Amino acid sequence: MKITVNGESDMARALEGWSVPGSCEELILDAPDARRWTNCLLGSDVNCRIEVVPTALDEVSYAGLFSQCRLLGWQPIVDMSNCVNAAAMFKQNEAMRYSVYGFSNTRKVRDMRQCFWGCTNFSGNGLQSWDFSSLHTADSMRNFAGRTKFHTRYYDGIIQNLYEQAKAGTLPTPMNAVDFGDAQYSPDKATKRQFVIDYGWEIMDAGELPYELSELEQTLIASVDDRLESLAFPGDIDLRPVVRTARNGILISPRHVLYVKHYQPRPGQTISFWNGETAVIEKSVPGDWDIAVASLRDPVSIRPALVFPSNWQEIMPTMAGPPSQYPAGTRPPMVWFNQRNEIGIADLSYAKSYPPTCQATISTDPLRDDWFRGIAVGDSGSPFCCVYGDRLVVAFSLVSSSGSGVFTGSVREWLNEVTQGLVQSV
Repeated sequence: MKITVNGESDMARALEGWSVPGSCEELILDAPDARRWTNCLLGSDVNCRIEVVPTALDEVSYAGLFSQCRLLGWQPIVDMSNCVNAAAMFKQNEAMRYSVYGFSNTRKVRDMRQCFWGCTNFSGNGLQSWDFSSLHTADSMRNFAGRTKFHTRYYDGIIQNLYEQAKAGTLPTPMNAVDFGDAQYSPDKATKRQFVIDYGWEIMDAGELPYELSELEQTLIASVDDRLESLAFPGDIDLRPVVRTARNGILISPRHVLYVKHYQPRPGQTISFWNGETAVIEKSVPGDWDIAVASLRDPVSIRPALVFPSNWQEIMPTMAGPPSQYPAGTRPPMVWFNQRNEIGIADLSYAKSYPPTCQATISTDPLRDDWFRGIAVGDSGSPFCCVYGDRLVVAFSLVSSSGSGVFTGSVREWLNEVTQGLVQSV
C-alpha cells in the first residue's frame, strides 16, 4: 500500500510519533511549499520507502526530519540541493544501514550537528562525498556521529574527503567536537587525519586501527624483500611449477595444473614448464568461477606450488577486506609471470570469501617497484604467487588486466576435491 501525505507550508512535527500502518510499503510526503520539516517524523515507527517531493524553495530545513525513527532501514529519497539545515536529520536511526550517497548534495548546508548521532548500526557508506563547505559556525558539526560505528573502510574515505576539502581550502574552520563515535582509521590515514586536525577541526573517534602481521604474513614478506635487499631476486625461488605455454598455468600437484577457466587447455595439448619439462593434458575440470584445473596424463617430477588454506582469514588476519587493512608498504609481495616469460612484482591487496576474489596492487616500496612491469591486457592466466621460503604459493590466476582473480584460499575445498587430495597448503 502507498500512502501520500499532502502538507502545507510548514511540516514541522507534522507526523511526530505517527504509527505507520504495517501494510504501508511507500510513503510520499507531498508538500512542495514547505520550508520547515523540523522533526517531521520524530519518533515514528516508519520502516518503508519514503519520498519527499522536491521543492523549488531556495532554503529548506530538514533538521530532525527522520530523528528517532529507530526502525527505518529503507533509504529515503530527499532532494538536498536547497537544504540549509541537516542537524539531527538521522539522529538515533538505530536500524540505519543504507547508503547516504543520495544525500551528498550538501553544498548549502550550514548546520549538521548530531546529524548521525546514535546511528549505532550505520555502516557509514556515502559520507565520502559530502560537501562541508557551507558550515557556518564552529559548532556546526558538534556531536556529528557520536555513538555511531563506521566501518574502517568508510571512515578512511571520510577522512580522505575531509583532507581533500581542507587541502583545497574549502573546509570551514575552526570546527569544534566533530564526533565520529567508535570509528577507527587505518594507519595510512593518520597523516591526513592530522592534517585536518591541524587545519582546525577537533576530530573525535576511537583512534588508529591496531594491526599485527601474523607469522605467515611476515614470512611471505621476508621471502621476497630479503632477496630484493640482497640483490638476489629471484635467486633460489623454485619457479619450475610455472607453465611457459598455454596461458601460464601453474602446477599445484604432480598431476594437476591451475588455470583460469576461459583459457583452460584442451585434452591432448602438450605444455612446457619453466625448466623445460613437458607434459600432456588429459582433461580439464572447470570450477564455478573463472578457474579450472587440468589433469596431466602422467605425473611430473617438478615440486608443485602450494596454495592458501581454507582458514586463511585466521592465519592472515590483515588480509581481510575489502579494502586491505595492511598499512602502506606492508602488504605481502607477489611475483607473477606473463606470456613473455617476464617476472614481475605486485602487492597483495585483499581477499574475500565470496565472491572468492583477490586483487593485486602496485607496490609503494621502491625495491619492489623496480620490478613492477605492469599487466598487459591479454595476460589473463598469469599466476600471481606469494613466496614461502623458496616455494611459490598460488594466490590467484589473473583473470583481468586490472589484477583480480579467484583466490585459492576461498576455493580450497574444491581444489582438494578436484585433485583427489593431492594439493598442499602453505
